Amino acid sequence: MKKNIFIFDQNKCVGCHACVIACINENGFQASNQWRNIHKSQESHFPNLPLFYLSLACNHCDDAPCLKNCPSIAYSRDKITGAVIHHPEKCIGCKYCTWACPYDAPKYIPSSGIVEKCTFCNHRIEEKLKPACANLCPVGALDFSNTVFSREESFESSPVSVNVGSNMKMKKLRKDQGPEMDVTLFENQSQNERSSKKHQKISAKEEWPLVIFTLLSALIVSVFASGITESFSLFNKIVYLASGAIAALLSMFHLGKKNRVWRSVLNPKSSWLSKEIISFALFYAFVFIHLLLFKIPDVIIIFFGVTLLISIDMLYALATWRWQLKIHSAQTIFSGITIYSVLTSSLHLLAFILAFRLTIYIYKSYKRNEMDSLLPILRVIMPLISFGFLLQQQYILSIIFMVVAEIIDRIEFYNELNVPDPKLEFSVQKKG
Repeated sequence: MKKNIFIFDQNKCVGCHACVIACINENGFQASNQWRNIHKSQESHFPNLPLFYLSLACNHCDDAPCLKNCPSIAYSRDKITGAVIHHPEKCIGCKYCTWACPYDAPKYIPSSGIVEKCTFCNHRIEEKLKPACANLCPVGALDFSNTVFSREESFESSPVSVNVGSNMKMKKLRKDQGPEMDVTLFENQSQNERSSKKHQKISAKEEWPLVIFTLLSALIVSVFASGITESFSLFNKIVYLASGAIAALLSMFHLGKKNRVWRSVLNPKSSWLSKEIISFALFYAFVFIHLLLFKIPDVIIIFFGVTLLISIDMLYALATWRWQLKIHSAQTIFSGITIYSVLTSSLHLLAFILAFRLTIYIYKSYKRNEMDSLLPILRVIMPLISFGFLLQQQYILSIIFMVVAEIIDRIEFYNELNVPDPKLEFSVQKKG
C-alpha cells in the first residue's frame, strides 16, 4: 500500500536551513523551537565545522509514540494523508509526548503551556502539493513522495534506532563520503566541553514536582499497606491525607494547562500516564472514605496503590538509563517495598530488598566509574545505617536515613533518564 513519506538524502544536504524557513513561512510563527530542525554530525571530529546534516521534523510514524502515549487524546491521524495531527485545544501540556517521541518532533512552548508540532503540511497534501519544506529544498536533499514504503525500509532508514514505522526514507552517507578528521587531534578537549553539547530532555531540576510526587506516592501507599493508619488519631489522618493532596497538586505543576487536568484520564487503554492518574485518584478516594467515613477492604485499596506504583514505573519504560540493566534501584515499587519493610520492622524483607537495590546501584555506579564520588558513597552507606538503627529499634532515625537515601536515588534516577534523541544519536554519524 502506498503512503506519504519524506525522502531525505544526507549526501546532498548542505545545512542551509531553507526547509526550516519554508516551514515557518507556510505555517506561521514558531517559537524558539522550530518544527523542523537541522542536526549536525561529527562535531567532535571537527569542532565548529560540522560536516554532515540531518533535516528532521515529525515523521508521522505508523505507531506514533506521541499519539499512543498522550493521556488527553490530543493527537489523531488523518486517515487519508496519514498525517499525525496535534489538537492544541485538547493538549494539557504534560510534555509526555516530548519524552516519547524518538525524533524530538513535539515541541513544548512555555508561553502557551501546550505542545506544537509539524502538521505534514496536511492542507497542502490534500491539494496534491508537497509539504513546504520538501517543495523548497534548493539542493534536492529533502523530498516527498506517495509510494510503497515497508516497515523494514523504515527501520533501516531511521536515524534513531527505534522501530515505530517512521515515514521518512533516508539515503545515508555513501561509504566514500569524506572528509573524516583524525579525532586524536582533539584529545585535549575536556570532558565538560563534550558533555555540555549533549541534550537532555529529562532532569531532576526541571521535573522536581515529579520527583516529590513519586516519592510521596511510594510513601503514602507503603504507609497504608503497613497497617499503621488503623491506629492513627484524627490529626494523623488529616496529615496523611494532606500528604496525598500535596502529591496530587504537585503533579499538576508539571502541566502547562492545569485547567484541562480532567483530560489526563481519557486514554487509559494505551497511556500509562492516564493509568497512573486514575490509579492515584482511586487509591486516594478509597483511603479518604476508609479513614473518615466507612471501612473499605484493605485489599482493594492496596491493589490500587500497587497499581499506582507500577504505573509510575511504566511511565518511564520508553526511556533507557545510561547503563546496561533495564531496571533502576530508584523505581517506585522498590521504594514502596523498602518503606513498607521499615514501617513493619520486616527485617528479612528489608535485608533482601536493600541487598537487591544496592547491588543494582553499585553495579551501575561501578560501570560508570562513579564510585569515587560522594553521592554514590552516601547512597550506599545511608540504607545500611538505617538498617542498623532499625535493629536497635531506633525507628525515627532509621526512617530519616532511609528517606534521605530515597531522595538521593530518585534525583539520580531523573538525571539518568535518557530517551531516543536525534541530537545524541546523530552527533557522531557513521558512514555507509
